[in-house]
Amino acid sequence: MRKLRKRLKLSKRLLLRRFEKAYAYNAKTDSLYELDEEALNFFISLDGKEVEIEEELYEYLRREGFFGNSLPDFKEQKEFPSLRYLLVHVTYNCNLKCEHCYVEKRDVFMDQEVFESLARNFYEMGGLKLIVTGGEPLTHPKIFDFLRIARKYPYRIVLLTNGLLIDERTARELSKLVDEVQISLDGLNGHKMLRGVDYRVVVEKIKLLRELVDVSVATMITKYNLEELERMKDLVESLKVKSWNIDFPSCSEEIVPDFDKASLISLGFGEAHEAAEGYLCGTHLASVTPKGEVTKCGFFEDTVGDVFDLEDAWRELRRKYIWSLSELKCKCDFVRECKGGCRYRALHYSGDIFGEDPVMCAIFKAR
Repeated sequence: MRKLRKRLKLSKRLLLRRFEKAYAYNAKTDSLYELDEEALNFFISLDGKEVEIEEELYEYLRREGFFGNSLPDFKEQKEFPSLRYLLVHVTYNCNLKCEHCYVEKRDVFMDQEVFESLARNFYEMGGLKLIVTGGEPLTHPKIFDFLRIARKYPYRIVLLTNGLLIDERTARELSKLVDEVQISLDGLNGHKMLRGVDYRVVVEKIKLLRELVDVSVATMITKYNLEELERMKDLVESLKVKSWNIDFPSCSEEIVPDFDKASLISLGFGEAHEAAEGYLCGTHLASVTPKGEVTKCGFFEDTVGDVFDLEDAWRELRRKYIWSLSELKCKCDFVRECKGGCRYRALHYSGDIFGEDPVMCAIFKAR
């Protein structure tokens, strides 16, 4: 096989990490590559000096966006599981009052000092993806200042929004500061019933954004949209978004659909509960309140520390809230594939944090 002599450096957005295993993460494309130690050491060595590389491998890495003008960005976490994703609630204020929302709407806004600390400390720990949410994050008066602070770091930045405050100027500004905008679209007629806004308004926001930045769509399955999901699938595909994320709400039974019926539909769309092998959901995620307190996720209120010592907070969160599959009280043939589903949903419906998540049980029973 032909070999080339090249002077190589890496892309600024190519992050080299040693977590449970060694990885390369392209923050621009949201692509994660598992590496062996030989590959990791090769990438760490790329400082602009001439190296020998197979032509086929070089062309593949070039297409995947590995190369650029930066020195290697390598960090490791020596305690596992690793913190990779940080969900940041910059405010609890919102311009809507949606029936399924778990956030108590109030005028609480994150201070810049808090955001600066979490942005810096998350990077120093080797974080991969910073997810900015609310409430509605675009109601925060300093949201663009916050995003400029985050943009100093090479990790991926995702903004979760209902989209209503996005116009052409806002879309252009966001395209410079974030890698992805996730917009909620909860049905056709169902969207207005849940959120009080016509779905076509949201569709226009998606069309405005998709020309400038990656756009994903998030949908909650409710009684209002259960019969609309096939038509929604056609709509979302026509919008050519990056991904469509579907979940079930953990809230009042008044809007939650029959799980057995919904599970048959959801099999065609997919629902993600990321967890490491042998662990329950949310293995690599922590959440931050507007005050800078660290929690397991947006549903759990118990704090384990703050962002000023994020590493210590993550250590405490792992101790209290990162559970293994062996701790589950639900037992079935699919438990390793299901990974227990959502622990808050299990607590909400069964009263036991280690009990069954009825949504995931219904989905796997339907297989």
